Amino acid sequence: MYRKVLVAADGKEDAIRLAEVARELCAGHPGSRVTVLHVLPPPVPPNLHNPFVPAVGVGDDVLLLGEANARKELEEARQLLAEAGIEADTDVAVGAPGEEICRYAQNGGYELIIIGRRGLGRLQEVLLGSVSEYVLRHIRLPVLIVQQPKEAPARQAAG
Repeated sequence: MYRKVLVAADGKEDAIRLAEVARELCAGHPGSRVTVLHVLPPPVPPNLHNPFVPAVGVGDDVLLLGEANARKELEEARQLLAEAGIEADTDVAVGAPGEEICRYAQNGGYELIIIGRRGLGRLQEVLLGSVSEYVLRHIRLPVLIVQQPKEAPARQAAG
C-alpha cells in the first residue's frame, strides 16, 4: 500500500472528489499520509508599455491572496481525510501545474500521485495541453488519473 500520496487538485470540488479516492485507497492502512496540492499559475506581468498597470511580482498581495484562498478551498478535502484517520495536509505551489506537480512529488518522496482529468477533447488537449498527460509522461511514479464525471444533460421543464 502507498504510504505517502499526493493529490493534485484543481479547486475545491476537484480536491474533495480526489480526496475521496485517496480515502478509499488509504483507509485501514495506518501511517498513510496524503497531501492535497493545488498549483496556482504564476502571475503574468501586464504589458510593460502600459504605465497605468503595475507589473505583478511573486511577493505581491494578489499572489498571497490567491494562495490563502486556495488553502481555504482545500481544507474540506483535508478534513475528509482526517476524519477517516488519515494524516493529511494541504499545500499550494506556484508555477506551471504539470511541472510543479512533478517537482513537488519528486522532492517530497511521494509514492503515488492522484490527479483529475477533465476529459477535454483531443483537439483541446493538443491546443491547451493536459496537466494529467504531462504528469504521466514526465514522472516515474505511479499516477492514478480520475476522470471527471460528465454533467448530465439539462432536463427540459414539462409545460
